[in-house]
Amino acid sequence: MACCTGPGYASPAEAIKAPKEKVVYTICIYTGTGIQQPDYLATVDVDEESPTFGKVISRLETTTIGDELHHMGWNACSSCHGDDSMSRKYLIVPGVRSSNFYIIDTATDPRNPTLFKTISGEEIKSKVNLSTPHTVHCLGSDIIVSMLGDANGDGPGGFLHLNKDFEIIGRWENDITGMNFGYDFWYQPRHNMMVSSEWASPNTFMPGFDLDDVAENKYGRSIHFWDFKNRKIEQTVDLGAEGLIPLEVRFHHDPDSTHGFVGATLSSNIFHWYKDNSGETIVEKIIDVEPVNVEHFPVPMPGLITDILLSMDD
Repeated sequence: MACCTGPGYASPAEAIKAPKEKVVYTICIYTGTGIQQPDYLATVDVDEESPTFGKVISRLETTTIGDELHHMGWNACSSCHGDDSMSRKYLIVPGVRSSNFYIIDTATDPRNPTLFKTISGEEIKSKVNLSTPHTVHCLGSDIIVSMLGDANGDGPGGFLHLNKDFEIIGRWENDITGMNFGYDFWYQPRHNMMVSSEWASPNTFMPGFDLDDVAENKYGRSIHFWDFKNRKIEQTVDLGAEGLIPLEVRFHHDPDSTHGFVGATLSSNIFHWYKDNSGETIVEKIIDVEPVNVEHFPVPMPGLITDILLSMDD
């Protein structure tokens, strides 16, 4: 068996065999609380043999009040498993409101991470006209981040491209035609596929959710299939009234699979996509979550699917 030279794992099967993590990292935010303090990254001890098991053992504050930390991701993953110059050392933690990026060193002392570098949201806005970061994915030694708006908070946003030193290369996409909004994305390079989903423009969702905005088509209902190599949308699928606000997208972990899923939040449905034997992309609804009646809510309360997770064995 080939030696594991770089970060991550050679296959999903190898990942399943990995030892348990000793610590986990989670974001803690003050948005909406009235507390004027910076958000922070909490380190939690999950080593069952440790005397501090289950406790927060360190807190790393950001440098700005009002970041609203959201999704985060690693600088390196299994996509550069064969590159022994790379290591999973840095956690990339963006603020969805400030557009600041905090690059956090988790390798020097995993139990007490430290701030390595900050990328200013203002620098990103001025250089690439993007704001409101969401999903962070490593791509070999580079990093791609979905950005939900332009510098003024209008859609559709785009994708920020960073190099391994966390310097701004530019915008990743060559053509954004066909995309009204941005949110999550995932890719399968062996099939030249990337799929992205839609939320809304920052100027729509930042003030708070308004059901009337859905009726006015200010929230998304489409997913986009990209030509990954040429960095442009190849096909857009409108999920219709049963696919309102499609958020989290997940491909199978198997890099040879074209199967994937997206959760439509407001409609509370799960859609499945795949390529058939002719190469045509098929999209089908496979799961319904029924709404429930809630007192003082104007319509039946939907399940609000905000995240989905696939087991490592797919």
